[in-house]
Amino acid sequence: MKKLVLTGAAGRLGSYLREPLSQMCDRLVSTDWTEDIGKLYPGETYVKADLGDLEAMEAVLDGAEMVVHFGAIGDEAAWDKILHSNIIGAYNVWEAAARKGLRRVVYASSIHAVGMYPKTQRIDTEVPHRPDTYYGLAKCFAEDLGSLYWDKKGIESVHLRILSAAQVNNPRALGSWLSYDDLIHLVQQAITTPITGFSVIY
Repeated sequence: MKKLVLTGAAGRLGSYLREPLSQMCDRLVSTDWTEDIGKLYPGETYVKADLGDLEAMEAVLDGAEMVVHFGAIGDEAAWDKILHSNIIGAYNVWEAAARKGLRRVVYASSIHAVGMYPKTQRIDTEVPHRPDTYYGLAKCFAEDLGSLYWDKKGIESVHLRILSAAQVNNPRALGSWLSYDDLIHLVQQAITTPITGFSVIY
């Protein structure tokens, strides 16, 4: 792949993806809204950009084949912050991807999109959305956005419903744990799978 874009590159999960993604393409463009992300890997460049700025997203995605979209407010927050980064930001990524002819968006969704189902109920990817927070509501929006852009514009998307990708420090985290190595593998597979259409996966 000639060019791949990673949003949220300064975030906790995005920072683990930078090096392995840089090895999958000639040029990795990492982006976030911080001033600096430190040492860059071979083939990696950093561009400071705001997800809420559509023109900035168009500029970052220009010439890319895919975008790994991990940029967002990473937990529950005030509505205005969620709206700007997680909802308007998601729209801007998909719309910029459409305008610039990208093939696929790999998106960091979350279990919070269905977080209000009882723990005793077995669910799959076909159950209706049931968000537990504004954060979860934004994940529902982005999943539906991916479905819309696939149906109307042919842009593939893989929505990763990530559970607990963090250090394990309690029984609940152990039960929903996704190791960083497995997260990296999951993202790599979402990139290299030949055809995905619109997919929601755990």
